[in-house]
Amino acid sequence: KFKIYFKSEGNIQIKLPKISFLDILSSGFFEKLDREIKFSSRPQKELLLRIIVYDLLQKGYLDKNKSIIDIGCQLADNALIWAKLINNNAVVHAIEPSHENLKFAKEIAIKNEVSNINWIEAVCSDKEGMMLDFTGEVGLIFNKANPNSNNFLISTTLDKVINNSKWRNISLMHLDVEGFEEQVMKGAENIINQNRPVIIFEQHICKDNPIGIINSLKSKNYKIFMINEILPWCDPDCRNFIAFDNEKELPNMKELKHNLGRDENIWYATLGPALELVK
Repeated sequence: KFKIYFKSEGNIQIKLPKISFLDILSSGFFEKLDREIKFSSRPQKELLLRIIVYDLLQKGYLDKNKSIIDIGCQLADNALIWAKLINNNAVVHAIEPSHENLKFAKEIAIKNEVSNINWIEAVCSDKEGMMLDFTGEVGLIFNKANPNSNNFLISTTLDKVINNSKWRNISLMHLDVEGFEEQVMKGAENIINQNRPVIIFEQHICKDNPIGIINSLKSKNYKIFMINEILPWCDPDCRNFIAFDNEKELPNMKELKHNLGRDENIWYATLGPALELVK
């Protein structure tokens, strides 16, 4: 009935736009249907990450009066839920280079009366003014544009994006930019130094440079953990990492019952706690 339930995050309900007969006749029907199907599957993807963020918000480790950065928000399945979990004086900065993804996400936000999302159509890097090529709409891959490409955006930085907004107090940064996380993080030095947010970033550990990011965060006195789950429907080497300010006490995570992983639709990467310390 065009309703999705995020059971691991307080059973939050999200209504999807209904597909009309006119939609079926339109040229963009299959693209819209594809997005609705992908959004419908999101409550069961990256499930342990979802549980952890929800737990950190409910326990007050993440301040609900502070804003969240969700860069590479894609269909905004995280941004919409997190916006419902924080207070209305804070926002989720939902940053995404795909105009069509943002158009779809904004339609869902309006339908669900979610107004505390700051939508930003942009691509971020470590420097402003770079020409960055991108391909795809739902999954995005960034590269330096080749001279013959007409499919590019001019980069900005996270520091500039947040500095230009009125919601500058940040509790959480979530980066999912298909291998561009290191460059994006370099462009967020001021945010990290001033706010000391919890930082979640995705890496393909066989082709990206997680050690570079980890060493950089360690130099800023962060403690880094791998979230203990394999991500179905992703490349086998895809993992989420989470970094905590080492000057704060670490949160207490729920204990895992590994033999119940399949029943809970969590595919654990190793035997051990929810967060595996990266040494």
